[in-house]
Amino acid sequence: MYGARGRIGLITLASDTSVLPEYARLMPDGVAVYPAPIVLPRGEVTPLALSEMLAGDQLERAAALLVWAGVDIIVFACTTGSLVHGIGWDRELIARIRRASGRPATTTTTAVLEALSAIGATSLAIATPYSDELNAIERRFFEASGFRVTGIAGLGCATDAEIGRLEPEDAVALVERVDTVEADAVFISCTNFHVLPAVAALERRLGKPVVTSNLAGAWAALRAIGVADAIPDYGQLLSFSLPVFREAIAP
Repeated sequence: MYGARGRIGLITLASDTSVLPEYARLMPDGVAVYPAPIVLPRGEVTPLALSEMLAGDQLERAAALLVWAGVDIIVFACTTGSLVHGIGWDRELIARIRRASGRPATTTTTAVLEALSAIGATSLAIATPYSDELNAIERRFFEASGFRVTGIAGLGCATDAEIGRLEPEDAVALVERVDTVEADAVFISCTNFHVLPAVAALERRLGKPVVTSNLAGAWAALRAIGVADAIPDYGQLLSFSLPVFREAIAP
């Protein structure tokens, strides 16, 4: 039986072509991932489109569909979508998913904050595929969450399709441009940024932890369902068997 050890439901953007392949690579034996997509209006990666996407009941309908797959937890797998309205917005989304599904839930942003806390990060260099407008929102969010942002840079992608065409080499070049000596960790933002294969080598080169949106989401979801296996080859976050985290995702 697929998912004998656990089933993770992902509410994804229909235009996101990286999140499912990356989560699948990170799953240990016996854990399965099941998607339910929602639509980003016009495919635009902008504050307006992200707000429009979550203004209706798409989130709730996707969460209800995942119940049919018997998932143990639901992750809203969109970074800027879960921080676009600032501190506390991720908790509002979690509450909406729980009400619609009766399942524990989390978001990418919630998971990133937990992951950064777990590795002891206090200052961040942030690499994104986004516009300056979204980067300003992201910087404010992380600073309001207690992190010092030593630098943030983006690639100016206007649509999710553009982001999905990026390669790990694009992320590496961006990280090398934005990283600073003062940053004790690097965060690579966006679930559609194809970066996972480059994380381990990037950590060795920089000498510091690298957290990505999908690494954090998978890490938090696995530990929430009681799977704390060490998963090598994808950087420090998943390389060690860590305690199970439940507070943010309890039903």
